[in-house]
Amino acid sequence: MFTRTDRLQERISDQASLRGWLCSRQDRGKVIFLTLRDGHGTSQVVCSRDQLGDDQFCACKSAPLESALSVTGLVSLPTGKPIAELLATSIIILPSEPGFPIGRKDHGPDFLMDQRHLWIRSAKQAAILRIRSSLEFACVSFLQRAGFHRFDAPLITPTSCEGTTELFKLDYFGNPAFLSQSAQLYSEAGIAALEKVYSLGPCFRAEKSITRRHLTEFWGVEPEMAWVEAEENMQFQEQFIRGILEIVAAEREADLLLLERNPSDLRFPSGCFEVVLYDDVIKRLAVKGRDLSWGSDLSVEDEEALSVDFDRPFFIYKYPVQCRAFYIEADPKRPEVALSSDCLMPDGFGEIITGGQRAADYDFLRQRLAEHGLDEATFNWYLDLRRFGSVPHSGFGMGIERMLRWICGLHHIRETIPFARTPQRCSP
Repeated sequence: MFTRTDRLQERISDQASLRGWLCSRQDRGKVIFLTLRDGHGTSQVVCSRDQLGDDQFCACKSAPLESALSVTGLVSLPTGKPIAELLATSIIILPSEPGFPIGRKDHGPDFLMDQRHLWIRSAKQAAILRIRSSLEFACVSFLQRAGFHRFDAPLITPTSCEGTTELFKLDYFGNPAFLSQSAQLYSEAGIAALEKVYSLGPCFRAEKSITRRHLTEFWGVEPEMAWVEAEENMQFQEQFIRGILEIVAAEREADLLLLERNPSDLRFPSGCFEVVLYDDVIKRLAVKGRDLSWGSDLSVEDEEALSVDFDRPFFIYKYPVQCRAFYIEADPKRPEVALSSDCLMPDGFGEIITGGQRAADYDFLRQRLAEHGLDEATFNWYLDLRRFGSVPHSGFGMGIERMLRWICGLHHIRETIPFARTPQRCSP
């Protein structure tokens, strides 16, 4: 039975066995200190010639970094130190080649991304990936407890969700098809069967955006709810954000601290997230010297300039219809604006969620399809959802990588996914 490195502290004065990979070594002559890494963290292994004998001790001296090994010994708490270590009595080191390409010196981002299959072993990258795992689990567990059903949408679709210019086109047995931008349209079919559904899966955007915020392949969580209008949708988004961040903060304290993030940063002050109307956003930006004409969408720089004024997430609500997707409901009291919102994270981060109330009327949706130049015949199945039992309904989408970037305090989104895909990168 092997002990996890993060549980070694529970085994002080006991015999225990660890297994993992050699990530560093200090040779002090008669004693060698090895740092063993497993999927949960690292532990120090103390190797002495007296305990191991000549052969095993020499193997410790010569083992290449990243060699796989298993060690048995006595768990000890050194005097004056808070962390347990393993005093090795036997060690097995499996063969591995020397010359691991990632050393302690600084490497450029292009080199590290070329070596991504190896870079993910580093302490920081492994911590990010553990936090990602907890974040995805938090999304699923929160939504399941809230009465949602998982609803898996296809990744190969005959239609676009938001616009054909950002789609990866496929030849599907002689017919055109696309990699999915979003599960939303299919999830809207699911709500008439299950009322509250969510998807969690990959999305594809053929945007040639070379920024620290964009990927061409990313993962999104997308809840959809029947009988829910725009304001209630924003209220649920607040509950969702607070709920998932609480789970991550509780589960991943050590990893957050390793990334120099205090878990308390994931817990916001009490009080509702503020809702700022789009019209007021234009005025706020003008005060900051930023000129946004009515009807234009916000730029990344606009979002960052706004969010520095907030200590918690906030919503921008009622965007002009002309800068929102075809499926968004218009405000019946002011048809030129949409019942659509973005949720922005504080401290200069920007948008993390896009959501809104979906168009429920058949004729209005047909009109919107025509305005966007979309083929009505391709969307017949989607129009059927308005012909048969349409109700007010809302939903939203959150990119896992964007939220993870905020949680971890990362400059660039490329570190938030095991293998990033961008306009400039499709390997490894």
